[in-house]
Amino acid sequence: MDGLLKLPKHSGTLEGTVDLPLSKSLANRAQILAALYPHLTLNTIPEAEDSYYLAQALSSDQYHLHVGAGGTTLRFATAYWAIQPHALKVLSGTDALNSRPIAELVDALIALGADITYEGKDQYPPLRICGASITCSSLALGTIKSSQFLTALMLIGPALPNGLSLSWESFPSHSYVEMTVAMMKELGFDITLDENSATIASYTATTPREITLERDWSALAFWCEAVALSNSASLFFPGLEPHSLQGDRKVLDYFEPLGVAHTFTSDGLQLTKKSTLAYGKLVYNLEQCPDLAQALITTCFALRQPFEIFGLSTLPNKECDRLQDLVDLAEALGIPIKATDHSLACTAYPEKLAALGPRSSREDHRVAMSLAPLSMLMPLSIEHPEVVAKSYPDFWKHWGQFS
Repeated sequence: MDGLLKLPKHSGTLEGTVDLPLSKSLANRAQILAALYPHLTLNTIPEAEDSYYLAQALSSDQYHLHVGAGGTTLRFATAYWAIQPHALKVLSGTDALNSRPIAELVDALIALGADITYEGKDQYPPLRICGASITCSSLALGTIKSSQFLTALMLIGPALPNGLSLSWESFPSHSYVEMTVAMMKELGFDITLDENSATIASYTATTPREITLERDWSALAFWCEAVALSNSASLFFPGLEPHSLQGDRKVLDYFEPLGVAHTFTSDGLQLTKKSTLAYGKLVYNLEQCPDLAQALITTCFALRQPFEIFGLSTLPNKECDRLQDLVDLAEALGIPIKATDHSLACTAYPEKLAALGPRSSREDHRVAMSLAPLSMLMPLSIEHPEVVAKSYPDFWKHWGQFS
C-alpha cells in the first residue's frame, strides 16, 4: 500500500465487528520485563512494527540493531542493553527517529553508571552502548520531558542489585507511568509511586508467570471518530473491558458528548451513534492521554464543534510534530484556530469546510488513522498510509470492511 491511498466518500454507515490489536504500550513494557526476569513469559505480542523491532532488538546477537521508527522501542532497548554486562551494541532507527533527542534518558543512565556514547550528532541516535554492572541505586531527575524515559528506568529498576530510587520535579502524561506501575505490581514487583518520587525494590522470583495483554484503547479512538462522523453506526469490539491499566480508556468519556454511545457486554464493547450532546464549547485537558489528540481534535473539526483543548505540549516530539499537523489540517479545511505550544482552540467555523487535497501521513500512524474518518465528509487521499503498521497493521483492512 505504499504511495497514495484514495478513499471515496463513505456511505456513513458502520455496522460490524472490529478486532482491535493488542496494546503495544503494554506489550513493549512486558517484553522488557520478560527479557529481564526469566520467570515471566509473554507468549503473544502484537503485530505492530514497534513491538516486532523491540523483540528483535532484545534477542539479537548482532552488533548493529535497527529499532525502526519507535521512540519507545529505542528508549526501552537502550535501558535494557545498558545493564547487560559485556554487551556491545549500536542502536539506531529511521531518519525520523534519529532526529528525535534522547539525551534525557542517556544522561540518566550515565549518571547511574552506564557506558553510552553518541555515534553521530550529540544528544541523538545512533547510540553505542557498552553494557555494565550498575550498582548506583538513586537518581534525581529534575523536570522530565517524556514519561517514557521514566518508564524505561522503572522497568530496569528491579534488575539492579540495590533496586532504584527516583525523584523528580515534574513529568507529563502521568497515566502512562501509572500504567507501568500498575502492571509491575500485578506481576509481583515491589514498587511505590508518589507525586515526586518512586522506589523500586530489587527483585528475584522463581514462580513462573505468564503476562496477559489487553486490547489497545488508543486504537479505539479512531473508531470513536468514525462513529461520531457517521450517519448510523453499531460497532462491536471484542475483548475490551471497563477495567483497564491503560489511561486511554478515557476515550469513551471524551467522545460521548460528540455522539458516541457505549455499552459493555460480557464479551466486549459496543459503540453506537447517538444525537450529539455537546453544549457550547468543549474544554478538555489531554496531558494524561495525548495519543488521543489527533482523533479527538480532527473529530471536532469535522463536526464544527467549538473546543479548547490543553495538555498538548508533548505532541511536537512524537513521530511527527502532531501539534503542527493539526494546525495545518485546520488551515486546509478553512478553520480559524488559536494555537499555543500546549493548546488548540476554535470558537467559530466556516459555513462549509474546504475540500482537502492529498494529505501526508507525515510518517505518523496516528495522523494517518485520524484522516480516514474524514472520508465520511468528502473523498480523501492519504500519502504513505502504510505507516499504520507501527501500531495497527490491520487498520486499512478493518476500514475496508465498511467501505
